[in-house]
Amino acid sequence: MNIMVFIKQVADTEARIIIKNDKKSLEIENKYNINFFDEFAVEEAIRIKEKQKDVQVTVCSIGPQKAIEALRTAIAMGADRAFLLDNSKVAIDDPLVIARILAAFAAKEGFDMILCGRQAIDDESANVGAMASELLGIPHVSAVLKMELLDGNTAKLENEIEGGRGIFEVKLPALFTTQKGLNEPRVPLITGVMKAMKAAIPVIDPFTLDIPQETIATGASKVTILSYEPPQERPPVKIIEGETPEEKVKNLVKALKEDAKVL
Repeated sequence: MNIMVFIKQVADTEARIIIKNDKKSLEIENKYNINFFDEFAVEEAIRIKEKQKDVQVTVCSIGPQKAIEALRTAIAMGADRAFLLDNSKVAIDDPLVIARILAAFAAKEGFDMILCGRQAIDDESANVGAMASELLGIPHVSAVLKMELLDGNTAKLENEIEGGRGIFEVKLPALFTTQKGLNEPRVPLITGVMKAMKAAIPVIDPFTLDIPQETIATGASKVTILSYEPPQERPPVKIIEGETPEEKVKNLVKALKEDAKVL
């Protein structure tokens, strides 16, 4: 079985992010990790490999040269191969373009299952997995919480739906997106880290894949960034004073009437 995992390198949640003067670009501190939800995809692929025979886990990412760091982390966790798809000449702000490239690469390499995070924590689009499955013409189940291979051709999955849980049996090949709760991603062992440091990670030019070039070039994007805006500042917290609970309630009601004017 060949399992393909799509991952993305994103800024660490504690990285400093500054909106530049043009309000259309960002200055990001050099702290990056594998996308939070993608870690569950990598872990699940490795767990399947540990349980099944003849399983190969291939990880790929679209990004700049520094994204190789995320791919090495995946190898250190237990992935067999990794590929970087160079994003320097493609429309990286359009999820459909990203999906086209990933789908074309997966079709070229071959797969029985594709795993990826339900969304990236930087753009929060949650579109790439579903788009890639549609382009490949394969089934798709999103935000998977539980996965079990019934045999070599069928997977049983569970996810959250409004008001309950959804249970699916899906014939492979298929694409599944993962979310928190599916598993607990492992911390790579030192032996895995050493293996990852020595691993050769090929860099692929997306224009060598079987995709019409005009659909992925920088001018192909259907997304236009108008501006980045910082979140609104939170209003200051006001402590309600009072010697007794009754007095605090009285002062709270007074503040709601006179200051907040909501009563």
